[in-house]
Amino acid sequence: MKKSLLVCVLFLSLIMVSAAANDSNSTAGNRTLPSSGALPQTPGATQGVDKAYQCLENQIKNKTSFSLQEAVFGILALGSKQSLLDTIQNNAGSNCWPKSGCTLKETSQVALAYERIGKNTQDIENWLLTRNGTPSDLTWYLEADISNHGAASCTISYGNTKATIQVNDDMTLSGNPGSCLSISPSGYWLKVQQNCLNTQFEVSCTEDFVTTLLYQKSGGGTVYVAPTTNSAPRLGTTRESVGAQCFKTGSSCDYEGSLWAALALQKTGNDPAPFIPYLTALASDNTRYFPSSFIFSITGGDDYYSDIIQSQKSGKYWEMSATPYNTFYDTSLALLALQGRNALEADNARSYLLSIQTPQGCWNNNNIRDTGFILYSGWGRSSVPHDGGSAPSTSCTSAGYSCEGRLSCLEAQGSVYESFQCADARVCCSVHPQQQTCTQRGGLICSSGQTCSGTTQQAIDGSCCIGSCQVLPVQTNECEQAQGSCSASCGSDQDELNALCADTSQVCCIAKETPASSGSKLWIWILGILIVLVALGILFRNKIRIMLFKARGKGSSSPYTRPLPPSSPGSIGGFRPRPSGFAPVRSPAPVQPRRAPPRDREMEETLKKLKEMSE
Repeated sequence: MKKSLLVCVLFLSLIMVSAAANDSNSTAGNRTLPSSGALPQTPGATQGVDKAYQCLENQIKNKTSFSLQEAVFGILALGSKQSLLDTIQNNAGSNCWPKSGCTLKETSQVALAYERIGKNTQDIENWLLTRNGTPSDLTWYLEADISNHGAASCTISYGNTKATIQVNDDMTLSGNPGSCLSISPSGYWLKVQQNCLNTQFEVSCTEDFVTTLLYQKSGGGTVYVAPTTNSAPRLGTTRESVGAQCFKTGSSCDYEGSLWAALALQKTGNDPAPFIPYLTALASDNTRYFPSSFIFSITGGDDYYSDIIQSQKSGKYWEMSATPYNTFYDTSLALLALQGRNALEADNARSYLLSIQTPQGCWNNNNIRDTGFILYSGWGRSSVPHDGGSAPSTSCTSAGYSCEGRLSCLEAQGSVYESFQCADARVCCSVHPQQQTCTQRGGLICSSGQTCSGTTQQAIDGSCCIGSCQVLPVQTNECEQAQGSCSASCGSDQDELNALCADTSQVCCIAKETPASSGSKLWIWILGILIVLVALGILFRNKIRIMLFKARGKGSSSPYTRPLPPSSPGSIGGFRPRPSGFAPVRSPAPVQPRRAPPRDREMEETLKKLKEMSE
């Protein structure tokens, strides 16, 4: 019984201490408030975007000099700003940027900025195209497939060579294809020699046939099929030529520069198709540059869409492994590719970005480049035309058309309308490429907080998971484990902790200690001591009661004795002497002891019980 009572008291005491601790936390500022917070509602999101645009305007207005990157991304977000245009012009080389050493990446970015405000880019396009070349780090194959999968004889002509090969019943090849070709180790394809990559091959077979080109990274890896396939009836002719290109810095292909150059050429009305084989085959070696975002913007392929979706971190942002930039830059690349797509992942990223704005409304400590890139990719608006040019006056979507990648538009038999504007790097297409619903694709739409265990494809109703939806694991970092919160910068009521955040561009902040919080901790200690004293009192209550009785003189361990009658005058020891002459006195009748008063009897019983309990 005693133990049960003690447990109940301790349990109630713990509840009281917990309540006091919670009250302490509530008075200690925003210590328990996570940096990402809850996803903002639509009105708040609109206010956040407006605040970001105003912040960027203020940052540019209050600054007198800019870097080339700040000028380019400021124009992409806000349109024509004279101070930014002056910076670009002052950094110009011979139709390339920067003048101290022209690069493909920054020249291409300037082309995008100029196109955004309607400024002529023809000279920049010409400079980029003079930097193209044939990549040497790809292996190419020529495939001839007989339509009825039977045996046939095929003649291959190129230059002064006319060779004959046999297509066997099992589709393997035999024969001598000449000096520019050799039968691959698998036996199914003809390998194109490096010194013949610019050669055109004419193929004619004795049965109906199909020819196409295949390619892979030199040294092995995934084999890709070129987008163009040619077919002919028996004794007809098809023509195949490699024609793949990259953009070179010096004598070597520049992968990151090729990504930006292909995107810029698409936006300025050029065909980026010749650069796709190089970009796709070398993507796995250059993941730090986030190639999927560029290739999806150009091709609209499901594989690259899936790569973008599945590389999102914590359902909030993107940051590629070993990225040369930061979270804001990589997240902007993803949002640029997902513009106009019904993707929950993009919505979640935008909400996350709005939750980590600086007090002024920008991002990354009011960084102009990162803020401009985020706005251009996440919430692009109509640009302000340059005085010397005429930007398209009509929005593509407002005119009833669709913003798409150039290649996906052409594959859908659409036309590219240069006179209509898309707010991002895509082009205006006359048709909407047909897409299926997720149900038609046989997949599921994962909700917020879930991730796809398989591949992800684009569908009319959102990102379609071909697999199963699983709960997104909660990821903690050093800062959260230390009860801190991650933010772009700490507020005046916060201290910075030396702890890592998931987003490496953020710092870990924790609320400063206040007198109120220190006082509340003192009350917790006092309450804890009182609880311990109460518990000890209950446990040793019987011994304490005996001590109290003894201290008051109301308790004794000796037996009860009857009091003597009162003495009278002349008596000795309380008895009178017997007078002489009297007859013998009879023995007195036994005197009945008086009953103890009720109060004394209760005391006696209490003392007896206390004595038994103390033994």
